[in-house]
Amino acid sequence: MTRSYALATIALGDMPGGLERNFVSLANALARRGHAVSLITFDREGARSFYPIDEDVRWYRVGISPPHGPIGFGDRLRLIRAIRAALRHSGASVVVCFHHGILVRFVLATRFTGVRLVVSERNSLTLYDHIRASRWNLNFLLMFLADRVTVQFPRYALEYPRMLRSRIFAIPNPVSPPASRAGSGAGMAQPAAALQLLAVGRVCAQKNYGALIEAFAALAPRYPGWELIIVGSGGTGESIAADVARLGLEARVRLVAPVRTELSDVYRRASLFCMPSQWEGFPNALAEAMAHGLPAVGYRDCAGVRDLIVHGETGLLAKGNGNVRSLSEALERLMVDPSRRKRMGEAAAKSVLQYHPDAIFSRWEQLLHSVETP
Repeated sequence: MTRSYALATIALGDMPGGLERNFVSLANALARRGHAVSLITFDREGARSFYPIDEDVRWYRVGISPPHGPIGFGDRLRLIRAIRAALRHSGASVVVCFHHGILVRFVLATRFTGVRLVVSERNSLTLYDHIRASRWNLNFLLMFLADRVTVQFPRYALEYPRMLRSRIFAIPNPVSPPASRAGSGAGMAQPAAALQLLAVGRVCAQKNYGALIEAFAALAPRYPGWELIIVGSGGTGESIAADVARLGLEARVRLVAPVRTELSDVYRRASLFCMPSQWEGFPNALAEAMAHGLPAVGYRDCAGVRDLIVHGETGLLAKGNGNVRSLSEALERLMVDPSRRKRMGEAAAKSVLQYHPDAIFSRWEQLLHSVETP
């Protein structure tokens, strides 16, 4: 039976992030399963998605001002009216908000329309331990008005008030099996000069690449055959480049901008993956690296990272969150041991098979149907 659903987020225009990738992937998958799917974003007309959107998916760009810029009261009201019109035109019975920062506008836009509201939270609530904002902000409180809330690991539900937990469902992100694996195995077969320590993700404070560069700097003199590759773009790129220059690592550390292609070749060339983030939701790049057979290193106190890496089996978890010395020690334990990298990489690839896209998209279908028929 064909059903009509809408997915909403802030912006897709030239946004190469994990949220945007999973947002588009879910829309395409639902459309291929026979549902009518619409996207609602605050992009303005002419915006182009970084990730390809299927022809059967309708995209409503309702933006009045730049999506991430300031917006006046009058424009807020016009935006809410535009959202309401898009929902009416799409015929959607359920709208899923992929960012609780936009929730107030969708709560107002769906009032008295009969459209059910799902909030898909994309981070662990531990993010509030690292930013200035209070957890108890308006958009967080409005989750109590949602019909359902999704989180990405079951443990995350325990971070929410008890009275909300009965409406919380855990749906991880999908992880596609790669056509071929490389990771630690390929790294072993290549000459030492080709050994790559890889990090992938938006260049921002959350990803904490400064700690990774400092940790690599401590190891670089002892391991001349290794280089560090960071694939990503973002607001702290100049700061990261300055750190590399300050430490004299220009020949050993490369910052690479993402391109409109899959990252499989990047993962296949690597020998070890590191995600030094302070917090995560479901760290897509980490899961994809593991699927390619890469052992991984991250911080034990980083939500999401510790939910994917099984310490001592699929990688290593460094003590703390942001500690340069513990990260350097964990990296060295794998850099020095190719057989351990191979063994952990094989285990990592097996561990993420549970996130196969078919299984994850079916869970989304089940959830959306349950919201329609309470």
